[in-house]
Amino acid sequence: MFDINWGLFLVASLTINAIPGADVVYVTGKYYTKGKRSAVLSATGLAVGYYFYIFITWLGITAILLSNPSLFGVIQLIGAVYLIWMGKSIIQSSPITTKQNSEQNSHKKNTKNYDFLGGFVISVLNPKVGLFFVSFFPQFITSGSPSYLILILGSVFCLGATFFNMLYCFLFSRIQKLSPNKSHLILGVIPGIILIFLGCLMIYDTLSIYYQ
Repeated sequence: MFDINWGLFLVASLTINAIPGADVVYVTGKYYTKGKRSAVLSATGLAVGYYFYIFITWLGITAILLSNPSLFGVIQLIGAVYLIWMGKSIIQSSPITTKQNSEQNSHKKNTKNYDFLGGFVISVLNPKVGLFFVSFFPQFITSGSPSYLILILGSVFCLGATFFNMLYCFLFSRIQKLSPNKSHLILGVIPGIILIFLGCLMIYDTLSIYYQ
């Protein structure tokens, strides 16, 4: 169909998506503190955020963003602070119970927008996603490829990312059932610390560029 090595692209994409990162930690944390519906909505918000960067990469806006280090740095700092805040919230939250899950489902209209928006914000406030797309997709695109090919590759990549986000969510839910006494440490404290660490690392990396 297109002049592209689909096998290599799929292997590379699935390998990258299979490595748990901040998105996986965020979604599993949402499952642990708010339930399955919240995790699904958060993963959907993340996916829309991925598509946002794919679309602006296709338009060439990401290249403009990367050419403005100050704007790029501000967005990174905002995203880092948001990650730290989410990590702190996950650590301080208690695991959801079956009763709480039922109560939240009865008030789903009040929470669905926040969960979806939270995932979207996590993606959009991480401009390194756009940087990754700019560096990754051109490896599989030739000068003769149609301009919309990046949208197709991006869609495949996003579907893979969403699949693994939910897969890890399922796996972590098994841990919660198999080891309820340790579940808060494994699903609450550790993920929260990871998010806080990643946020602090993003702040350090961003500020070190300006103070070298």
